[in-house]
Amino acid sequence: METMLAARYMGPDHIEARQVSLPKIAPGEALIQVEACGFCGSDINIVAGTHPRAQSPLTIGHELSGRIVEIADVTTALAVGDHVTSYPLISCGVCHACTHGNPHVCRQLRLFGFDVDGGMAEFVKLPVASLMKLPDDMPASIGALIEPLAVAVHGVHRARLEGVSVAAVLGAGPIGILTALVAKHMGIRDVLISDVQPARLKLATGLGLEAFAAGASLRAQIMELSNQNGADVIYECAGHPSSAKEMTALVRSRGTIVNLGVFKRPVEVDLQAINFKEVEIIGSRVYERKDFRAAIDMAMSLPLAPIISREFSLDHISEAFRLFRDGEVCKVMILPLARPQ
Repeated sequence: METMLAARYMGPDHIEARQVSLPKIAPGEALIQVEACGFCGSDINIVAGTHPRAQSPLTIGHELSGRIVEIADVTTALAVGDHVTSYPLISCGVCHACTHGNPHVCRQLRLFGFDVDGGMAEFVKLPVASLMKLPDDMPASIGALIEPLAVAVHGVHRARLEGVSVAAVLGAGPIGILTALVAKHMGIRDVLISDVQPARLKLATGLGLEAFAAGASLRAQIMELSNQNGADVIYECAGHPSSAKEMTALVRSRGTIVNLGVFKRPVEVDLQAINFKEVEIIGSRVYERKDFRAAIDMAMSLPLAPIISREFSLDHISEAFRLFRDGEVCKVMILPLARPQ
């Protein structure tokens, strides 16, 4: 086989399945047969042509799982046939963040599927050092959720969890729901989640989460659970101006706000409330390797399957992308091994 099918970003608002050359691996690399690859919100920006780094033509996709079919590294314990996912960050290794043990916030951070070809294809070549082994019995689509689950793990741990009883997650998209599930898994007594979309609230409720419409109903529940003090921790996962305004009113004095959401433009934040309540605001960007390992360890004990709304073969890439972009579903997976329909 000299060619393969891949989801190619060809220019603004143009994504299609195309035949491309099968990657050839170099020393230190492996060839992965991709079994599942999920869409991320950042893929919407890439295909819209608004991502600052992504250049067409590009194979998108950084949330993947698959099996090693070829490997060129005699020093690794990994082998052909292993079920793996990929830690997709590419760090420079020389900036302040990298040299101080924080390569995930590298000054020149790059990712597979953004800056180089990603995994929404039948095969992908990846550095062996980026691969993380998955349990052999983990379903492919669950394996492809490890990357966004690691985002949630990292975000939850950015707050000091000791003594935290009430946490609220603003935004019930994929990252918000995963953050709420992780927070609950970590033992926080009351984890609330809010959104403006009824379908998202219904999904969250079905996963055993306490879901509320954003606004007055969420605030009332937080105050009831916290003896009118406010939430110990707010996890902002919406990246919307309304949640930026809301979060300072919902957090207690000396509470913590963790910002996981990606805001597309500067937003209004009540700094007076931050000052008067001595609130701590903490940023959270992607993940560290330890978060990936934690995500792999906990994935099979979380109710992740309902988060996956639809699965498509690669030949239906345009339909799958439109469905995800329009926001009526939670997570959409591409299954490259699925038969064309």
